[in-house]
Amino acid sequence: MKSLFSAIFLLTLYACGNNQTQSKTAIKNENKEKTISPYFGFLNQQKDSLIALPMDQAMESPEKYNYVIVENQISPLEFVQNKADNKENNGRQTAQNFANSEGSLFKIRDVIKSGEFGMLVNKSFIDQYKVEKFTKVQKETSPEIKEQLEKKYNRKINKSTTVAVLDDQSEFNLTVFENQQDSALAVFSYAKDEQLINLDFPALYDDISTWRVDDGGQFENEAFQILTVLRSEQGISFISIFWGAEGYELNFYQPKKNVFTSAAQAYGYSSPL
Repeated sequence: MKSLFSAIFLLTLYACGNNQTQSKTAIKNENKEKTISPYFGFLNQQKDSLIALPMDQAMESPEKYNYVIVENQISPLEFVQNKADNKENNGRQTAQNFANSEGSLFKIRDVIKSGEFGMLVNKSFIDQYKVEKFTKVQKETSPEIKEQLEKKYNRKINKSTTVAVLDDQSEFNLTVFENQQDSALAVFSYAKDEQLINLDFPALYDDISTWRVDDGGQFENEAFQILTVLRSEQGISFISIFWGAEGYELNFYQPKKNVFTSAAQAYGYSSPL
């Protein structure tokens, strides 16, 4: 009988301890912040505030976006209010029209040295992604990489330029292939050793507008620019801007096997007055 009571006591003690462990695990999981989908925004001229894009849609839970990445800087961020526009608003999402624009308004806590655009994220994102330094360059892509690209796409290259180099000597290249009848193709690539991760820009050739409105059928290096390079367990990601005659397109690209895919995107209107 004594042995039976001892067994029951030990079983009860184990159950209580196991429940406490499960409870602690549940609390820990509840407290762990989840990464949320990034938003983009444009900065004012003082670079101490931003308005989120798109401006005609209210952000879901804007208070959760407590950090911003502007080029190679990360700053704490604070949601202020949903701002209304005024009669001086010219419809442009630019620093010059910032005071007149509507949208979700945020305060940038740290001093921003340079940059017109930011990507809004939360603490969990900052814990996973680290800013990677890079140097902007303009030089012809190496013969080895050009050979890889021509073989992969089975097309002759018209122009290929290395546009950025990282500290580990990996690089980004922008390649424009020769047209095949009315088929145009530009490819933005990340190259490290034998690895190539590509972002394709296929288009129907037009001598007025091919990739962007009024681009004259040309894919210029200055039109597609890297703003930020990020490194995570998934590999290299980057934030880019694609300028056009009437506006810009912002993207956050992540690697998926040997291609880049967009995880966040926004458009802005900036046509000259």
